[in-house]
Amino acid sequence: LARLAAAGVPGAHPDDWWGLRALSDDRPLVDEGDPVRVTPSAMESALRCSLRWLLERHGGSGPTSTAQGVGNLVHAAAMLAEDASADRGALLDYVAARFDAIELAARWMAGPERERAEAMVDKLLRWLATNPRRLLAIEHEFAVRLDDPNRPVDLTGRVDRLEVDEAGRLVVIDLKTGKSTAVTGSDLAEHPQLGAYQAAVEAGAFAEFGDESGGAALVQLGTSAKDAREQNQPAANEGPAAGWATALVRRTADTMAAATFAAVANSKCRVCPVRTSCPVSGQGRQVVEPPVSRRASAGEE
Repeated sequence: LARLAAAGVPGAHPDDWWGLRALSDDRPLVDEGDPVRVTPSAMESALRCSLRWLLERHGGSGPTSTAQGVGNLVHAAAMLAEDASADRGALLDYVAARFDAIELAARWMAGPERERAEAMVDKLLRWLATNPRRLLAIEHEFAVRLDDPNRPVDLTGRVDRLEVDEAGRLVVIDLKTGKSTAVTGSDLAEHPQLGAYQAAVEAGAFAEFGDESGGAALVQLGTSAKDAREQNQPAANEGPAAGWATALVRRTADTMAAATFAAVANSKCRVCPVRTSCPVSGQGRQVVEPPVSRRASAGEE
């Protein structure tokens, strides 16, 4: 290496070895005083494993899967269904006309996936028939600032459905099309995405409709159950833990704006798209780490 370095071969001199260099920049991702942009859909990921969130946010996410493509199509069709009077035939025609645009891993999947999409449309219509709330808006975008002298938060996103209950309170509905997106009762009470929607309501994101939250709900369309399942989160401004939703948004902002990001082993590691860059997955390691020799491996066994 010394002779190569003397001859000017790139990468031979230790000064060129990035693994030996000091950290180039230890500043946080967002400087103090600058706003942190938080989206409700990203909160759960950031709180579960901030390293995965960081890597996915900066190009580490995988391509859109078949399930995601079908889910996006069902969400688009749901925009045409304000209530149970929606024309089922028109919704199914909408799905059929756009289904071929979905990337399928294999051609044989077309039939089952289309049937699954149509089943979700039917579940949505049956749920709408029993939904006691009144619709205010569909696919409504919002942006609201949570002021703070040290770390203001720009809470932005889009809600699938904004509804009002019999007491005049706003309720955000999030349609879920995944096969395993149902959550347990204990997790539902402080579900980050629903909590963020409630924080947005309380901060005036939907001021033209009101600012009192009546809770939020997940409507599970993609599970194997015959009918949609509505999972309700109680109003965040009630009870001894009032204010927890806004506090959770601020904690997420602190996580997203940090200087370091932790890799945390969790139930989603198996399907993590950046596990080969993760120090706790068993698949990721530094590129400057010496490979384990065959002899060393045999000795450890």
